[in-house]
Amino acid sequence: MSVYVGIDVHRKRSQVAVIDARGEVLANRNVPNGAEPILKVIGGLPPGTPAAFEACYGTSWLVALLEDYGFTPHLVHPSRCKAIASARLKNDKVDAAILAQLLRADLLPEAWIAPPAIRQLPGSTGAARAGPGSPRSSCPRCPASWWRTTWA
Repeated sequence: MSVYVGIDVHRKRSQVAVIDARGEVLANRNVPNGAEPILKVIGGLPPGTPAAFEACYGTSWLVALLEDYGFTPHLVHPSRCKAIASARLKNDKVDAAILAQLLRADLLPEAWIAPPAIRQLPGSTGAARAGPGSPRSSCPRCPASWWRTTWA
């Protein structure tokens, strides 16, 4: 059975949605950030399960977690994800489910995830390396200096 994961990531907590191939929501839980709480929701899913989350400040830990446990991470470009930005009903539960649905339909506006070798370089600015103190993040709410250095 094919399943898809959508994660609405925040600073301290994340909303994790799991849907099946028909688009039915199997789980949609709000959990504290960290390996153990997230794996309680998605840990039993088969290896290679795709998981989508919006690029924002500090998501490098999530990329590493998903890769370490055999999931396929998909970094979503937040300003290009119109389905979430223009949704009439806007909350974390809906956002996580929309990410999973877009992943299922292959309609995600994806951002680049730097390979592990690049993420581990000192001073690396790989998209998935963004985090506290990092000079780069894909979140539109992040400092303007990131946009100047990345898009200039």
